[in-house]
Amino acid sequence: MLRIREATREDNAALLQLEAQSPQGTGISIIIDRDDYFYRSRLHEHSKILIAEEDDKLVGIMAYAIKDIFIEGERERAAYFYDLRGEASYRRSMKRGLLRLWHTALQGMEESGASFIYGHVKADNSDSMNIATKMKAHPLASFDILSLPALRGKPPELDNHLDTLDAEVERIGSLVGTRDLRPCDFPASYLRGAELGYLRGIFRIENGNSMAQISAWDLSSIYRGRVLRMPMSLRTLGCVLNPLSGVLPVPRVPRVGEQMTYLQLFDPISHGDQGKKLLKELIQQLRRVAYSEGIDILTLFVYSDDPLTKIPRFFPEKVLHYNTMVKPLREAKLPKRPFYLDIRDI
Repeated sequence: MLRIREATREDNAALLQLEAQSPQGTGISIIIDRDDYFYRSRLHEHSKILIAEEDDKLVGIMAYAIKDIFIEGERERAAYFYDLRGEASYRRSMKRGLLRLWHTALQGMEESGASFIYGHVKADNSDSMNIATKMKAHPLASFDILSLPALRGKPPELDNHLDTLDAEVERIGSLVGTRDLRPCDFPASYLRGAELGYLRGIFRIENGNSMAQISAWDLSSIYRGRVLRMPMSLRTLGCVLNPLSGVLPVPRVPRVGEQMTYLQLFDPISHGDQGKKLLKELIQQLRRVAYSEGIDILTLFVYSDDPLTKIPRFFPEKVLHYNTMVKPLREAKLPKRPFYLDIRDI
């Protein structure tokens, strides 16, 4: 018999076990090792994790958060879905329990007053893209995740601006503006991140009329990645670079089976003639800081049409592509690009 209910802390181990069956990516396949399955939900003020059980066995998960966001400068309520998972054999057998899970979550989102649902799906994750499409969600935008290894070298002294966090967050908010999908409680994610110890700082470098800044988040205490599969080209590159990375400022390529910790970079902003160059320099500085602290990988999140910055080029680098999927729930304005990427959504 199928049962759908809200997850509790007692479900943590079973949720983590199901997560281990859901690797991400095709060329490079990575599994996420969490200590606490609920960490993402704790970042949102209103969130729920629903699970589907059949004969007392966990077969599916779907989480969602209800938030107030801006659409064309006006306040609107939306539902953000995430952590959509299905037990491997159950998913392959095409049983309808996962569909019931979706409809139960959908009912809760509609009852909350949300006018639409959105979520981020990896572009090459055909299973999740197919599910989202079947539920009549459509891709309205795409963003990139630039992945870079930490870099050996003397770490610079950078001001993290945490002592002036309120002013820094207000500054970012004024630059972002009331862009679509920006949360109305914009400062909340930063203040909550600082409270939980995840926000490392907001870093900035300037040169004349040019500037670059970025916020850095470290969740390595509860969130790690593990490489399951890697293309032969990267394995070969690792054989060349890894022996050198211990003595020279060259990147190190993770090995298959190895756990990795991350420094996640959000809200990149650059302007002026040297803005993009300064952003690259700032990221290079943070790569050296990460290396000195034992962090393996830096990830930078940017919408492809972000008006505040463009991603610099590095070697070697890996760029992952995600689609923002949107499904309307009632007659209402849907978000229009450019979108804001909420830190809590990642």
